[in-house]
Amino acid sequence: MNTKLSCPKCSAELIEDAWENLQETGDGGLVIDAYSAYVCQNKCGFVKRTEDFPRVIAQQSDNRLLLLYPNDQARILDVRNLILWPQMHVESLLRRGYWEDYKGNHDIQMLLEDARDSQAALVETPNLFQFATSELSQDAFLCWLLAWSKQIYRSVDKALHEAAVHFVSEIFNLQHYAVPIIHKIEIKRQFKSLDILVIINDTYAILIEDKTFTKDHSNQLLRYREVVQKEMGELIQLPVYYKIADQSHYRSIEKAGYMPFKRIKMLEVLKRGKDKGVQNAIFLDYYKHLQKIDDCIQAFQTELVCEWDSFAWQGFFQELQKGINGDWGYVSNPTGGFWGFWWKPANDSNYYIQLEEERLCVKISVADDIENVRDYRHKIMNDVLLESEKHNLLLKKPSRLRLGRTMTIAERQHYIQTKSDGTVDVKRTILELQKY
Repeated sequence: MNTKLSCPKCSAELIEDAWENLQETGDGGLVIDAYSAYVCQNKCGFVKRTEDFPRVIAQQSDNRLLLLYPNDQARILDVRNLILWPQMHVESLLRRGYWEDYKGNHDIQMLLEDARDSQAALVETPNLFQFATSELSQDAFLCWLLAWSKQIYRSVDKALHEAAVHFVSEIFNLQHYAVPIIHKIEIKRQFKSLDILVIINDTYAILIEDKTFTKDHSNQLLRYREVVQKEMGELIQLPVYYKIADQSHYRSIEKAGYMPFKRIKMLEVLKRGKDKGVQNAIFLDYYKHLQKIDDCIQAFQTELVCEWDSFAWQGFFQELQKGINGDWGYVSNPTGGFWGFWWKPANDSNYYIQLEEERLCVKISVADDIENVRDYRHKIMNDVLLESEKHNLLLKKPSRLRLGRTMTIAERQHYIQTKSDGTVDVKRTILELQKY
C-alpha cells in the first residue's frame, strides 16, 4: 500500500520530523513542547502532531478511506456520508474487501471534525414524510416548493428559492421549452380533479399528476388535458407525471402527452439544492424520504437474494429490463401474490416466461377456441421439456398441474446467478435468462 501523506494546503509530501513550540511563562521562563510531527516538505507552514493524525493507507473508490491509527488499529471513513466506522485491527479490515493504494489528497483533519461516529449516524431521526404518506401530502410539498420560486422569496431564503426555480426549470426542460424568467406564478390544487395546476406568467400551464405508489387509470390523464384546454385554451400545456416509486413502463403516460418526472430526477433537484446550501427542514426531510426509497430499490445489489423485500425486487426487475424486453409488476392471487417479470421469447413460441420472484415459470395462455385444453397443454409442455434437455435449461414439470386459461407447464428454481459473496450477478443472470 502507498503510505505517503500529502499536505492538505499545497499537495506536497508530508515528512515525519521533530517539532517544538516555545511558550513563555509568567515568571519569564520558557516551556518547550517538543513532539513528533508531520511537516510539509515545501515548508508551506503546515504542521500536525503524528499522534493526532491518522494516516490514510488505502481506499475503496473515492468514497471509503482506510485510516491507520497507533497500535495497528484502523477505521474506515465514509467520505460521502461522513461516517467513521469502529476501530479494528488493520489486517482484519484489509482482508474484508478490495483496497487500492491511496491516491487522493483529502484534508483528513477537516473530514474527521465533521464526521459522525457510526452508531450516532445510524440513529434515524423522525421524518415528516414517514407520517405524511398520502398523495395529498406530497401534493402539498410540491405546491410549497413551487411557491418558493416566486422572485419575492429570493431575499428570504436564496438557496431554497433557487432550488424551487431549478425544479420548475427541469419541468420546462422535459417538455423541450425554453425556461422563462418567472414573473408570476399561480398554483391551484385539485383543479377539476387534477392534482396540481401551475400557471406561469399567464402563458404556461404546468399540469402535475402526482403518484406515489399507484398508477394512472381510466383515461384520467387525457381528461385533465381536455379540461385545462377547455378552461384555459390560450395557455401552453406542460403535462408532467410525477412518480416517486417505479413502474414497468410509461407508454400510456407518454401517449397522453405527459412526461414522466421520476424519483431519480427529483433526487438530483433536491441534492443540488442541499449542496447549494438549502437548510430548510421540510426540504431536507423530503430529500431523505426519497433517498430512503431509492436505497431500498437499489438494495438488490448488496443484499442476499433471500433477504430481498418488494422494493429490492422492483429494483432487480428494472435492471433486467436493460437486457430483456419484458414488463414487471405485482401479481395478486389468493395465496398473497408476488412481484413478477414476464416476457415473450423472440422465437415466436406459443408460451411466455414469467419470473415469480425466485421461481422461473414457463406459462401458456389458452385461447377460447382451443377445445381440448389438456392435450394442448401436454403437447407444449413436452416440447418445452425436450428443448430444456437439449440446451440444459434446467426446467422441470411442475409438481401440480392445474387446468385453466393460464397455466404453468414448466418451472425452474434458483435461476438467479450470484457472486461469491452471495449477492446477485445481474450480468450473468441476464445472460442465463436470454437462453429461454
